[in-house]
Amino acid sequence: MSKIIEVSQLNFSYPVDEGMAPAHALHDVSLEIEEGEFVAILGHNGCGKSTLAKHFNGILKADSGRVTVLGLDASDEKNITEIRRNVGMVFQNPDNQLIATVVDEDVAFALENLGVPYDEMVKRVDEALEMVDMTRYRHHAPHRLSGGQKQRIAIAGILAMAPKCIVLDEPTAMLDPKGRREVMKTITRLNRERGITVILITHYMDEAVQADRVVVMGEGEVILDGTPKEVFQNVGLLHSLSLDVPQTAELMFALRQEDIKVPIAVLTEEDCIAELEKLLGGVTHDQN
Repeated sequence: MSKIIEVSQLNFSYPVDEGMAPAHALHDVSLEIEEGEFVAILGHNGCGKSTLAKHFNGILKADSGRVTVLGLDASDEKNITEIRRNVGMVFQNPDNQLIATVVDEDVAFALENLGVPYDEMVKRVDEALEMVDMTRYRHHAPHRLSGGQKQRIAIAGILAMAPKCIVLDEPTAMLDPKGRREVMKTITRLNRERGITVILITHYMDEAVQADRVVVMGEGEVILDGTPKEVFQNVGLLHSLSLDVPQTAELMFALRQEDIKVPIAVLTEEDCIAELEKLLGGVTHDQN
């Protein structure tokens, strides 16, 4: 696989009033994202994860260090249009991204601004709505849709631009459980079936375990980077960073604290049940 995003020794501070100390947000961050990966980025509020994501398509510019997207330097203004065509961002509140009064017009909005020919635009809108399973709502008013449906329309608007990568900044934070499931199903399908690179910023552990890779940030630095099983073995460290872990891993951790030998990195309910059945089976056998 080829690298789609490369971050090298990235530092960034937000501007502050004169005489105040700089608000350092990122400290010497280095990270590589492979094309086709599904990467979840975790961290407590203010840890720098959203700030990092805004460097992936040039919304923010580094104080020092380097960000390249498909080999293009994100600090060079002449590359920004091409970078944003290939790396689309979906934010927390879908209402802030929906502009038109009809769904298909909203999905077409960015394409119109790019001057895409009408026939090509219609084709792309059709494909984007199909990818998020919202074709039947194409003539609806966006404000009448549920939160999950609105977010899927926001994703469709990005997909219509045919990006190689989608960055989603806590896209389910304002949704109910049904809406969260709808959006996560859409995200995973786009990655698995369409090969679109997905970078998901989330504070929901059940969303993070669906990723290929989990990056944990703390105080503007990358603390952990690995598969979900590798990362969620570090229960104590994650707790120290004010982060939860999947409930299954939490249970295994509590059992190990009682000197009961079970694996730590159990991430699904099915695997957890299997481990508990093994454990109870062993106890029953000993008693017999």
